[in-house]
Amino acid sequence: MTLPAVPALAEALRVLGAVPLRVEDYRNVGDAAVLEASRLASQLRHLADAHLAAAAGEIGRRSAPELGDSGLARRSGSRTPEELLKSSGLAGRDAAVAVRVGRLAQGAGMPVLGERVLSGEVSVTAAEAIRAGLDGADAPVERLARAAELLCEEARSTDPDRLLRLAREVRDAIDEEGVTVREELLRSRRSLRRIDTRDGMKRLIWDYDPETAGIVDEIYDRATSPRRGGPRFVDAETLERSERIAKDPRTTEQLASDAFAEVLRQGAAADPGVLVKAGAPSVRVIVSDHALTAGVGHGVIEGSGEAVGLATVARLACAGGFQTVTVDRPGKVLDLGREQRLYSTTQRTALAVRDGGCLWPDCDRPPSWCEAHHIDAWRDGGRTDIDRGVLLCRYHHLQLHNGGWRIHLRSGRYWLEPPPGSGKPGAWLDTKSRAMREHLASSTRVAAAT
Repeated sequence: MTLPAVPALAEALRVLGAVPLRVEDYRNVGDAAVLEASRLASQLRHLADAHLAAAAGEIGRRSAPELGDSGLARRSGSRTPEELLKSSGLAGRDAAVAVRVGRLAQGAGMPVLGERVLSGEVSVTAAEAIRAGLDGADAPVERLARAAELLCEEARSTDPDRLLRLAREVRDAIDEEGVTVREELLRSRRSLRRIDTRDGMKRLIWDYDPETAGIVDEIYDRATSPRRGGPRFVDAETLERSERIAKDPRTTEQLASDAFAEVLRQGAAADPGVLVKAGAPSVRVIVSDHALTAGVGHGVIEGSGEAVGLATVARLACAGGFQTVTVDRPGKVLDLGREQRLYSTTQRTALAVRDGGCLWPDCDRPPSWCEAHHIDAWRDGGRTDIDRGVLLCRYHHLQLHNGGWRIHLRSGRYWLEPPPGSGKPGAWLDTKSRAMREHLASSTRVAAAT
């Protein structure tokens, strides 16, 4: 019996194979034509991936472990369905994703994801991001299905990496009790392995948990962010160090290696002459006062956005202390006046808590990569107050100043205004901080209840 899709797929492959593919053709047309070709190619890939997932799901079903040697994969000389797909030229990771999403299409787990993939509404990569993000949630099937449906709608305008983070946030919201369990599971998977290579070099493979990442990632960013587009508007001493790192003849990877070696030599308090900022690195966890008082909820590690249990929050606070940042319902933090041109360390902490990174739409740069932008120009009397400043990464800070963009505060929210006459759309600038989003959502619910 012939599968109805096979002749059509063969014809589509023949037609696409006959389409001229020359780099010079793309160079000789306008932007609109290149973007349209990109859009069409992306849709073709989504359709092809959907057929691949359907086939992979069936291959997986016919290769179920309980079938033993009579299963399709083993009869074809492969140990697993993934290995069988790899023999047709598919990369290992792509084969694994196709089988997992194909199983969803077969009705396993969250069938709504499989249905959306087969209908072409959601790409395979987006479905995999949603599946992975919701994986492990201990919640009723109906609630999981509803969460998956909402995330499928988000997939229309969200790239898979951000969709994965959003799905994890949804997972933690519908399974609050599982936060501590998942935190402990990640921590149990930590490892550091040393490999001696044949040429005399050494190699470390380090899998570290989100709490450890709060320290390790900060050290890495201190050592390398000036090379990768880190902040410019800082105090003179830090600026000099940043410029020295940016001009250093070593590669970024060599800088990171040398910085970590120096940290290990000197202990927890790294030499401020090596890194961009002085002082021992620390894990910054953001948690609401309500969660601490009620004993229900979780904290969020700044930067990674990973949730941790209240027991971890209490342990970190005991070891390293804590700083209170008062936040009202609209998200306003504190006000330190105009005495200084640059935002202070305390103010930048408040900005990091409130903004969670670069506020520019679709930018995912963390707070350590950002500069504090005055929405009212300092030379025009702008104040160095928290509500008159926002975090922007260096690239978008330059784009704002050089491109004629403006940011305004309207009814407690920041609005990005495009250059006059550009025809570009404006946008509301929403916090990138998971902790702040959860605070605002909780405040809204409390306000509605009262």
